Amino acid sequence: SRSMMASNPFSSRYLEPGAIPFCFRDKQTLEVLAQRFGQWQHRQSSSLRLAIVGPHGSGKSTLMSHLSRRLDCPLVVLHSSTSKWNNLQLVMQSARKQRLFLVDGYEQLPLWGQVLLLARSKLHRISLGVTAHRLPRAFELLWETRVDSKVETYVIERLLREVSPQVQSALMESEAWKVSRSKRGANLRESLFD
Repeated sequence: SRSMMASNPFSSRYLEPGAIPFCFRDKQTLEVLAQRFGQWQHRQSSSLRLAIVGPHGSGKSTLMSHLSRRLDCPLVVLHSSTSKWNNLQLVMQSARKQRLFLVDGYEQLPLWGQVLLLARSKLHRISLGVTAHRLPRAFELLWETRVDSKVETYVIERLLREVSPQVQSALMESEAWKVSRSKRGANLRESLFD
C-alpha cells in the first residue's frame, strides 16, 4: 500500500545515488578525490581520465553523484534501458564546452562511442570521470568501491536511524539477510531491496 511504501526505509528513493553519504574505507575523503581533478586544472595543456570502478550496487553512482556536486560539474547518467545511440547523444551534448564532466555508466556506451568520446576529450582537452565495472583502457583508477561489513553496517544504520539498534542488529543477523547477501554478493543495493 501507499502508506507502507512511504515508511519503507529500503525503497528506491532512499537508496538512489547520493541519497545517503558515501562510506569511505580507510582515511580517504571526497575532498582528496576532488583534488585529483583539481590538479588537472593547473596543467591546462592536457586532460585527465579517472574512473571509479566496482561491482553492481557497491556505491559507484553514489560516489560519482557526490563528486559531481563537490566539483560543480555536469554528471551524465547512462542507463542500460536506454538505447546506445541515445546514450551517446546525451554524452556528446554534455561534452560541449566543458572542461570536466562525469559519466555514470560508461560501459553503456558502444565501443565506437567510447572511442569517439576519448578522441573528443583529447582534442578539446576535456577531463573525464567515469564509473565502470572494470578499469577502462586509457583511464587511471580514482577509487575502487567494495562492500564489506563496515559499509553494510554504515548503510543500514543510516537507513534505519529511526529504529532501535536492537532492530538493526536483528536485521543483520536474520537468516533472510544472510541468504540475500549470499545470493547478491557485492551488490548491497539489491540485498536491501530483497
